[in-house]
Amino acid sequence: MPSRAFWTACLRILAAALGVFLFVRFLLPVLLPFFIGLAVSLLAEKPVRFLQTRGHVPRPLASGLCVLLLFGILFGGLFFLCRLLCSEAADLVRQLPQLAENLTPLFERLKSRLLTLAGRLPDGLGTGLRAGVEEFFKTGAGFGTKLYETLFSWASGVIGRLPDAVLFAVTVILSSFMLSGELPAIRSWLRRAVRPAWLEKLQTLGGHVRATLGGWLRAQLKLMGITFLILNAGLLLLRVRYPVLAALVITLVDALPVFGTGTILIPWALALFLRGETKTGIGLVILYGAAALSRQALEPRLVGKQVGLNPVLTLLALYTGYRLLGVGGMIVFPIAAMLFKQIWDHSGLQPEG
Repeated sequence: MPSRAFWTACLRILAAALGVFLFVRFLLPVLLPFFIGLAVSLLAEKPVRFLQTRGHVPRPLASGLCVLLLFGILFGGLFFLCRLLCSEAADLVRQLPQLAENLTPLFERLKSRLLTLAGRLPDGLGTGLRAGVEEFFKTGAGFGTKLYETLFSWASGVIGRLPDAVLFAVTVILSSFMLSGELPAIRSWLRRAVRPAWLEKLQTLGGHVRATLGGWLRAQLKLMGITFLILNAGLLLLRVRYPVLAALVITLVDALPVFGTGTILIPWALALFLRGETKTGIGLVILYGAAALSRQALEPRLVGKQVGLNPVLTLLALYTGYRLLGVGGMIVFPIAAMLFKQIWDHSGLQPEG
């Protein structure tokens, strides 16, 4: 018979899980720009203190200069990257009608091979496969046109959300400047408003959460950078068109949980095999192997066991996030589960024994 402490722990876990869900679902979209602003202000804190102590610069001016420098570096890098990507994307959009037309014979060749395979199978299995192939390609007719319409609809949606994106960016920038200037006052208010015992627990917990989240984020950025460099170099050697754009898209897909570089590279290689471009297809397969092996070799060292979750909990967080929030939930929920694990491990709420 489970003890009372067991049921108390279960209720606490359920309450905490419900709190995390409500926070992620309703509060996080509203508070996200302020969290980003707080992260920027904390990132600028050491340079700000250096200017205050060594240069005797007033706090508001030091905060403004350091935050401005951080955003200058960030937006400068994004500007040059977007300039390169936009030139490749514009060229790709101009080539889309021709690329869509080239897909038609490719699909016809694939359909012919699948029907040939169905003809070699026993009657019951072959008839079912043949009907499935006919239905699939009937549904997929005009794929190129549908792809073009989908991309155009997506671009229209992005343009429609541009005012929200501008408001989000402005809020992030303003909150970064304000929070950086008021950070000592905020800390002083917390010391007065929160009990010393609670404050000590919060500081300890915040240190663990910051170390965990910071370690995970640094590891992911390093892995993404290495993957991008490998893919970009490989695509340049294969003389693929739009290598930077393709490498960036594949890197972003690879960063998503469950997905990997093979999500794009393997179908791309199969399509090239069907078109008779065997050399480039083999190159993409080799590139996939190089990217996958490098990630498998580096991820345990960069991420570390202390940052990860139990595989079952990771799968549960992925599935729950996808069902509740879509693809974005597959990113948010594992991170939330990782933070919740750290909070639980260092909260002192675990049942004794």
